[in-house]
Amino acid sequence: MVGRVFLSIIFLVLSFPAHGVESLNLSRAIELGLEKNMDLEFAQKENSIAFKNMRMKYRDYLPSVNVGYSMSDSVTYYADDSHNRQISAGIKQMIYDKGVLKSSIKIEKERIELETIRNRISLDSFILSVIDTYKNVLELEKELDITQQARNLVAKQVEIGQTELDIGEITQFDYLELELALSDMEIQVSQISQRLTQAHLDFADVMNIKPDELPALEGELNYFYSGTLSGTEDFFVEQALKNSLELKEIIYSEHKAEAEYSILKKKYLPSVSISCNAAISGASFPLSERSFSVELDLDFDTPGLPGSISAGLGKNSHEHRFRTFAADADIMGNSNMLYSEAGGKITYDRARWNRDKYVRECSSEVTERYRAIQVLAGNLEIARRKIELEERKVGIEELKVQLGEEKRIDYVESQIELAQSRIQVFQAISELYSQEMALMKLCGLGGGAVSGKKLIQGSGL
Repeated sequence: MVGRVFLSIIFLVLSFPAHGVESLNLSRAIELGLEKNMDLEFAQKENSIAFKNMRMKYRDYLPSVNVGYSMSDSVTYYADDSHNRQISAGIKQMIYDKGVLKSSIKIEKERIELETIRNRISLDSFILSVIDTYKNVLELEKELDITQQARNLVAKQVEIGQTELDIGEITQFDYLELELALSDMEIQVSQISQRLTQAHLDFADVMNIKPDELPALEGELNYFYSGTLSGTEDFFVEQALKNSLELKEIIYSEHKAEAEYSILKKKYLPSVSISCNAAISGASFPLSERSFSVELDLDFDTPGLPGSISAGLGKNSHEHRFRTFAADADIMGNSNMLYSEAGGKITYDRARWNRDKYVRECSSEVTERYRAIQVLAGNLEIARRKIELEERKVGIEELKVQLGEEKRIDYVESQIELAQSRIQVFQAISELYSQEMALMKLCGLGGGAVSGKKLIQGSGL
């Protein structure tokens, strides 16, 4: 008997990490977790840089300017040496690019907005993961406490049974049943202790804390927690369609496919640019020979026949003027783009279909989760009422055992059943909260910390 008690104490002690004297409440846990989560900080910095880079793309609407300097010296036998120095400046302006730049900026802005939303959701998800792992520790601590109390009660009944066996009031078989019940309870204590140890490790992992440095957690699950959702089913469906990250990603893909398809439809149109160049040259400084040129370029990406056309004019001196014209084509070039427009249309149509499909599936999932939560909340109230009835039953059985009207093992089994029912209530509370947070995440709604305040008493929130 003493050995069993000692083993149960060992199991209980081994189930906890080596805590210091400091304790940790949920509010401080969230703050500490955010301080140590570098992923969130890096994601925000990366998005900030992406936003700055996107703004720099507006520079492409302005003309590009280049300046240069060149020199050449050559020696020719039986003739004068040749020397040339030149300073040049040029400007080039894109007149028409088939909407490529406008589309790329628009899509990049949407992508950055999407990343901003994703970062916010990642922040909410991390807070929920802290609350969830914190909750799991408190839940298993409560389970262990309830099971340990039930185990101690069974151990006491075994001691009484030993006395009754010695004086012949019960049989050896009755006593063996009591011992078997005690063994079952010790196994349960061991199993819950192992799960509690793992829960501590999971919490330490989320918090980025060494397990042996994890302090004791404050608070306990609210036995009377009945949920925090406020709003109708239609409200949550509306919020999901409005805030869902997955839906926003699908819409982003749709807009990107639409922009690409729009450009592909203009495949027979050329991109148009104009450039102007000016230079001053001479054999030595100061330079005195001035030149100037203007050129218009048309670039075609036509599938099967890409090419370009350019025309220009200018002068190298007062006596020398010129004009140029050039055209070239690549026969069967860009052949891989022959069916690009048809492929782009399929991609765009699929993106629109995926959006409509997700809207239907999302509405159905929200409805299913919302109704499941209502059922869980209702079952939780029934489970609480069941415990009240079981407690009354156990009280009556205790009197009947004292009067000899009921076997002690029946009373023990009722106590074990009552302990299991209490554990099931806390498990149902935990499940209800998890389902509510899953629905809130699906709908793009925050509030995990507020809900955690109602779930965990003495949490510091």
